[in-house]
Amino acid sequence: MSLSHRRIVSSGISNFDVNVPGSKYLANRYIAIAALVDGDTTLHNVPVNDDIDAALRAIEALGATVTVTGSQVIIQGIKDYSSDHLIHLNCRDSGTLSRFVTALSANMYSPVFIDASEQMKQRPMQEIVDCLELLGVSVSSNQGYLPLTVTGPIQGGICQLDASRSSQFLSALLIACLRAEKETLIQLTGELVSESYIELTLKAIQKFTGNIGRINGKEFLIEPQQKLQANTIHVASDVVSCSYFMAAALIAETSTCIKHYDFDSVQGEAQFPHVLELMGAHVERQQDDLLISYNKPLVGIEVDMGNMPDAVPTLTVIAAFASGETHITNIAHLAFKESNRIVDLCEQLKQVGVQCEYGEDYIKIIGSNKLHAAKVSSCHDHRLAMSLALLGIKIPNLVIKDAQAVEKSFPQYWQYLEQIGIVTEEIE
Repeated sequence: MSLSHRRIVSSGISNFDVNVPGSKYLANRYIAIAALVDGDTTLHNVPVNDDIDAALRAIEALGATVTVTGSQVIIQGIKDYSSDHLIHLNCRDSGTLSRFVTALSANMYSPVFIDASEQMKQRPMQEIVDCLELLGVSVSSNQGYLPLTVTGPIQGGICQLDASRSSQFLSALLIACLRAEKETLIQLTGELVSESYIELTLKAIQKFTGNIGRINGKEFLIEPQQKLQANTIHVASDVVSCSYFMAAALIAETSTCIKHYDFDSVQGEAQFPHVLELMGAHVERQQDDLLISYNKPLVGIEVDMGNMPDAVPTLTVIAAFASGETHITNIAHLAFKESNRIVDLCEQLKQVGVQCEYGEDYIKIIGSNKLHAAKVSSCHDHRLAMSLALLGIKIPNLVIKDAQAVEKSFPQYWQYLEQIGIVTEEIE
């Protein structure tokens, strides 16, 4: 991924419509499950980005066959779970993939070596390592971090999981244990963060006729050796990517119609429009589309964002232009994302004059219209790159350093901004 910076040259946004690419959250789950299916799964509207490409390359290395035609992907599931050589996988910059493929690889009878970028080697893996070992898998890790080597297959049994740092650990195990030799019981020992992402995983599994029982909210019972069925699935639009265009319209004091919004999504971020409504935005459903309009000056609010963590960067940028204080709570798990999204986000906002305060699980922002151009860094985090760029709507000549970070989830982002009236240029 080549290093690049972007300057926001000008902004002339008026009412606009936008069609947002498919959700990488859904696509990642469908890809992982499809690898375990005996047959061909066809996915439509698959987002084209580095994370998804890494996921497809990973399941190919495990033995799945992948055919990509534009935004359509056909996946023939793994037929032979044995290999005569050590399998090498590279998760690149994908935290989701690092957790998903580690568990998925535990279905193999051959050892799998899992590596990633230097940044991903800082992401914790100990929780999933501990669970896999309890389920009969041999794991050799770098003190609970990548790289690691996994040798299966998963036997099943009982494991205790602390999912207080990331729900991805649980999602990964729910998918991988569908093929376990015997029944698996996962018992949660801590507070589960981002629970809506678990609902996303459970619904994805159901699409392939998989069956998981949930007991008292804290235990998950997985039947062994499940025969999953191939499916044809349209990947719904990414609700987090939609949030940037909601923010663009409100900062520019205009309106947007987001086409084919995923109103039925169980992902927490799908409820982000309600947060904007509390701030004073007009929110309206028009059949399958979502209308977000600026009708009056936005006001700061206090809001628990524990169930929609990936929309926090978007909210902070909107809050920078709202009157009064916005208090964002229950976000301690943001410290373990691609960057420390509490510290890094606030420190970059301060560069343009935003007044903000933060702690282990909160951010406070005082809105102002007296902001100034500066160089802000994405901190190699796609969410920071995309949200901070929106400051440029009212702060011309803002520079986003390491702007190439958007390639992780939304490589066409700068082109999309051009289409709605935000002119940017790549600079040295």
